[in-house]
Amino acid sequence: MESLGLLIQGIGHALTWSVLAATLAGVLIGLLVGVLPGLGPAAGVAIMLPVAIGFGGTEAIAGLAGIYYGAMFGGAVTSILLGIPGESASVMTALDGYALAKQGRAGEALGISVFASFFGGLVGLLFMALLALAIARVAIRFGPAEMTAVMVLAFSLVSVLGGRNVLKGFASLALGVWIGMIGMDPIAGPPRYTFGLMDLMDGVDFTIVAVGVFGLSEIFYNISHKSQGAPVAASYSLRSLLPRVGHMVRCKGALLLGSVMGLLVGVLPGVGATAATMLAYAGAKKLSRDPQAFGQGALEGVAAPESANNSAAYVSMVPMFTLGIPGSATTAIMLGGLLMLGLQPGPLLFANDSEFVWTVFGSFWLGNLMLLFITLLMIPLLASVVFISTALLYPVVIGLILFGVYSINYNMLDVLLVLAAGGLGFFMLKLQYSAIPLILGVVLGPMLENNVRRTLILSDGGLDVFFGKPIALGLFVLAALVVALPPAARWARRRMAGG
Repeated sequence: MESLGLLIQGIGHALTWSVLAATLAGVLIGLLVGVLPGLGPAAGVAIMLPVAIGFGGTEAIAGLAGIYYGAMFGGAVTSILLGIPGESASVMTALDGYALAKQGRAGEALGISVFASFFGGLVGLLFMALLALAIARVAIRFGPAEMTAVMVLAFSLVSVLGGRNVLKGFASLALGVWIGMIGMDPIAGPPRYTFGLMDLMDGVDFTIVAVGVFGLSEIFYNISHKSQGAPVAASYSLRSLLPRVGHMVRCKGALLLGSVMGLLVGVLPGVGATAATMLAYAGAKKLSRDPQAFGQGALEGVAAPESANNSAAYVSMVPMFTLGIPGSATTAIMLGGLLMLGLQPGPLLFANDSEFVWTVFGSFWLGNLMLLFITLLMIPLLASVVFISTALLYPVVIGLILFGVYSINYNMLDVLLVLAAGGLGFFMLKLQYSAIPLILGVVLGPMLENNVRRTLILSDGGLDVFFGKPIALGLFVLAALVVALPPAARWARRRMAGG
């Protein structure tokens, strides 16, 4: 209860005009960053870091955090309306959100995404304030062996995410892992699969792959099927664009699952919101009464990843504030901002600068509330994008994608890579290969490799270390069940049907 009292005091301190203005500016910039394909929260926070630092301690971190979770809200917009993830954590939202938009239900998808983001954010904020130190103590116990087990569990979900053809799913996963291995060997040092190009020494940026495979590929596919290129028209009233109570009740399980998944995954340093959205989507599909609807326009397919997205975004700041360990690329940049302000993240931060910490936490609550109303008010304007002629829309979107990708590193090779990723995604659509395992491989493949190699180095090559720790063993067993149960259930159904 002490934490709750400190949080209420922090919200009171955050109601000053300077902190409110910084938070509002942050969330508005974050929404814009999230909408623009190729940027993402890390780029937005990095770009605004020098400006924000000039405004002082509390205002600077409140504004930077506003950009972070504002981008999480905004990333759903282009995912739903155009099938193009505004940032990596919105990849899963594009699957059902864009399908709903093509059915003339863009308003419903946007409405449930805003509510899910708000709900997940509330859950993440509550746990961030009440259980920050306790969660951080648990997370710090996850060594390389436990992290390896988490990655294996994520890969086992390919059987869920890979569509009906499991072999195609694992083929897509293998291609993603290979793409993730391009660049310098993280431990030994030599280059791998760079084809002699120095620009590939740092690897292929995840955003390039995600935007190309999910964004450009959809445009290329629609252009090649002109009759299917335009979304289904619908008459939008303001009421139709707001989230309905019935939708919220229908998605309550997906909302809770996504929020909890965001808590569990977001607190782990280095995993981030993207993995949380993938696990939440897979879990929601697994537990759904109608799993076949996922990918075809299921509201639960929007609610689960969006609630996980925002829950993980807030909780990923727990290890940064309490231990000085960034939970994601964005929080790593924010950690740099704290150090630039002369603040040392860690347990002593709560003792020495308690008012600063709880005022910043209070600004998160106010920012989450701001985003709910701002985004809901903008839904009618945003949803009108579906009425724009594709002859006008596609060139503008392609231009935005190429500009956004070029602005990451100011490198023309990135532009060529995103075009290549778009071509790859196009052929995957034509051949009915799911792109989700590929993205999973790109994100988690390097992390799996690093943790396996670190574990083997620490154990002098002994494999028993992976199964000698209770947490790791439990996760490996769970991964085995995820893979084994679906074929076992199908076999049992065939036996029953055969008599």
